[in-house]
Amino acid sequence: MKKTHSDQIKILLLLYEKNIEFTPYVVDLLNGEQYSQWFLNLNPKADVPVLQDGTFVVPDSGHIVNYVENKFRGGDYKSLKPKAGNKMENEKILLFDQIFSSLPVGALSLGSFIHDDLKLVPKPPFIGPIRKTCLKNNEKVHALLKESIDKADDHKAALLRKLDLQERRKRLVYSRLEYQKILDAVQNVLQFIEDDMNANSHREWLISNDFCMADVCFGLLLLRLYQLGFENYYWSYGKMARIESYFLRFKKRPSYDKLMPSNFEILKDIWQMTPSNYIIGAGAGVLGMAVFAAFAHK
Repeated sequence: MKKTHSDQIKILLLLYEKNIEFTPYVVDLLNGEQYSQWFLNLNPKADVPVLQDGTFVVPDSGHIVNYVENKFRGGDYKSLKPKAGNKMENEKILLFDQIFSSLPVGALSLGSFIHDDLKLVPKPPFIGPIRKTCLKNNEKVHALLKESIDKADDHKAALLRKLDLQERRKRLVYSRLEYQKILDAVQNVLQFIEDDMNANSHREWLISNDFCMADVCFGLLLLRLYQLGFENYYWSYGKMARIESYFLRFKKRPSYDKLMPSNFEILKDIWQMTPSNYIIGAGAGVLGMAVFAAFAHK
């Protein structure tokens, strides 16, 4: 399964939605910290996020979601999964998970910095020099990955697969013709959801009137598209009225306010909490967040 743009932030939003206390740490993706030995010992695939609960380490966002949902349920912890026995809702969540996982949003993001003919209106953090910095740092991470492969002994196979994925993504984003295929794929997904919302207008959220993991994923997809400046390209001005209304509701959730700190100092504080030697207490989470990295490198 492909990693989506929201894998890291999805876990943050999940923890905020369930009101679970945790400690976030930022992995410096732009300087290749995910390829350092201490992090490869946590996750040999060099992927974020990773959750540590005491001595128990959970890599991969899907496993983290299941772990958190199973451990923190009942009482004060609301579930973000459908009620047991509701086959239709469970099948729909699986369908949306497959759809969102298939979208190459990382490539969509990078390509939006390259193809000026789209005339996008980007929002923080993807504005001004940050866009060029992201492209430069993408090349830097590519070089660091190659260097890590040369030095690696135990984790070389996983790193080689990651290198192949990065090189294929690079070919996609620099070709305007290939990049249009990505834009069209996103358009098709959004239209499918808009049609589903029109057919089920009584529902407040994607699956039912209850906010669930499918809404976490879709809300974060819309957030990334909005930050990149794609709202006019896809849904504004009546193009997809249901999705436009849905995104407004998503942004009113308390968890969204926690996810989107308005003060740059908050981001700097979180950035400075990154451990130099990976000294983390019980219950701490290791979360690599590209948005925080972009702010910190401004």
